[in-house]
Formats: sequence, structure tokens, C-alpha cells
Amino acid sequence: MDILIIGAGKVGMQLAKDMSARGHKVRLIEKVEATCQEIERNKNLEVFCGDGCDPLVLELAGIKVVDIVAAVTGDDEDNLVIAQLTKLQPNRPKVVAIINHPRNEWLFNKKWGIDAAVSSTSVLLNMIEQEMS
Repeated sequence: MDILIIGAGKVGMQLAKDMSARGHKVRLIEKVEATCQEIERNKNLEVFCGDGCDPLVLELAGIKVVDIVAAVTGDDEDNLVIAQLTKLQPNRPKVVAIINHPRNEWLFNKKWGIDAAVSSTSVLLNMIEQEMS
């Protein structure tokens, strides 16, 4: 599988490492130049430095050939823009996203270009409720 991850924070980097270790082709887009340089020096991952909301950066990183796009930036608005841009591609990759703020959960659905989303707050809430019952 060919995977494009936007956001090389803790979630993005762990996802990239795990998916790469499982034999998948992984590409990363990261905004912060210093982070890009660190990844290039120390990791065995293909990284593109730039804004994941920029269609040119997405195209350079291979958005037109990937199977899955993971929008895992720290900004829900960026993750939604990435999903919308992804769904405009002829190959229509699947989009998975992280929800940073629970108030935005209602937006993370197929109507907005998201095939699957996770909110750590909701996951923890469900776990607590299960333990309480």
C-alpha cells in the first residue's frame, strides 16, 4: 500500500514508522523545515517539506498515486482541507484523519471527505464509561 501522511508530529511519525515496518511505502509531508531535516538525517522515510494544504506540495508528494492519505496535523481545519483536496484527485484515495478538538467531531465524516476519523477524547470517554458501568 502507498500511504501519504501529512503531519510529522508524534502521531504522524509513529504511524510512518509502523506502516513502513509493515512493508508499506510511506511518504510524509511536514511544514517545519528543521523537522524535515531531522527526518531526512535519521529516518528511512521519504519526506517533503511544505504545507500539506498546498495542492502543489500534495502533488509533489504523490497524492495522485497513493492509496491512503492520513491527515494527522495538529489543526483540524488543515486536516479537513487536506481531505477535501484529496477527494478531488482522480485516484480518490481513502482519507483517515485525527480530530484534535471534540467540538469539531461532527465535521469529520464522508460528506467532508473523511473515510475514517478518530478523536482521542471520544475514545477515552468511551473507555471511562465502559469502566464505570
